[in-house]
Amino acid sequence: MNFLTTKIMKYEPTTTDNESLAKLNGIDWSFPNLSNSGLHSFHWYPATYLSAIPGTIIPHLTSAGETILDPFCGSGTTGVEAIRLGRNFIGIDTNPVALLMTEAKLKFASPKSMKEALEKVTENSQSLFSKASPRKHPNQVELLSWYHPQTMDALNKILDAILSIENRLTKRSLLSVFSSILKNCSSQGKHWGWVCDNVKPKATEVIYKDAISIFSNSVNEFAKVSDIAFRASQIHTPKITRERIRKQSTLMSGDCIEQLKNLEPESVDLIVTSPPYYGVADYVKSQRLTYLWLDRDELADDMLGFREFERLRSIEAGARSNRHRRNSHELYMAFMANFFEECFRVLKNGSAMTLVVGESPSRAGTIEELIASASAKGFVLKSRRGRDIRSNRRRLMAKVKGEDILVFSS
Repeated sequence: MNFLTTKIMKYEPTTTDNESLAKLNGIDWSFPNLSNSGLHSFHWYPATYLSAIPGTIIPHLTSAGETILDPFCGSGTTGVEAIRLGRNFIGIDTNPVALLMTEAKLKFASPKSMKEALEKVTENSQSLFSKASPRKHPNQVELLSWYHPQTMDALNKILDAILSIENRLTKRSLLSVFSSILKNCSSQGKHWGWVCDNVKPKATEVIYKDAISIFSNSVNEFAKVSDIAFRASQIHTPKITRERIRKQSTLMSGDCIEQLKNLEPESVDLIVTSPPYYGVADYVKSQRLTYLWLDRDELADDMLGFREFERLRSIEAGARSNRHRRNSHELYMAFMANFFEECFRVLKNGSAMTLVVGESPSRAGTIEELIASASAKGFVLKSRRGRDIRSNRRRLMAKVKGEDILVFSS
């Protein structure tokens, strides 16, 4: 008898399962009056979902101290909610920009360290402002097509100052803030799709932006919302310290299938994730500016991946830019089949996998196939609920009109 068969035969729905599912089925998953704010709205990222979704699912299907897994962790929405609710979190992503911002959100650098570092960065940057940059950025020619020369020079000095900071968490938190302002500091005033598709501003559109002020304001705002999020976690876990809370999350870089293989069988209590929708978004390309800026020798060993833009975008599962490739749909479904197999292996017996899924009317349908694929790997679909998405998010997601919340048992 193989492992999958054994695991299926062991599962018997409990009263708690039925009660939890009944409560989840009664929820309006569209959450029409809610939007992401605070720490959740720090650093733009494509196709993020409402924090209310994992914030609702996690307490219904797990208990404090249990482990939540998001194999496509993106901007860390699931992780922030898991930590806030007193759970442990494992996040996986191929995109180093996603992991950079998620780490900043989950590790809670102290406000004092952020303030002291900001003073050092701005002091160093401003003292050099009237002088030529100590060295040119390796991508200076390319960056000058996006930024006013003075803005680019200021950003380069800010980055130099950040890289001189010794404390790793503080440095990475500031790098995340730096990444978050790059679009705003650029002269491309249209939405992210223009950056994603490498549409540079015209020469007449290039304008100066005060990068030092933008960076300073963003660091102060991040420190504020990060501290609020940390104190919110103390409501569910009284007296928890920053040092202790940092141990509750683990981030894994690389292909999610390979990283899932590194997890022990039946070691996860709940999976909450939103897999990439076929042909809808480009996660790596959307962060094009960050890849350009963080292509520095000082970061090559610390954060592997920022010099792999072309490779990462080419292998991104379901990417919009790959939708016209031969067999792209078949490749996407094969990837998801392997994903479901590994998820079934790492989930504890009788635990749940919840997916937020969607599809574009202009692309091949996937939701029914995903349900069938998960079922073929041993999962049992327990609940399926639809949700509408806001028109502004729909515009950025190839006109995806709605999503389904799928709850499977293992």
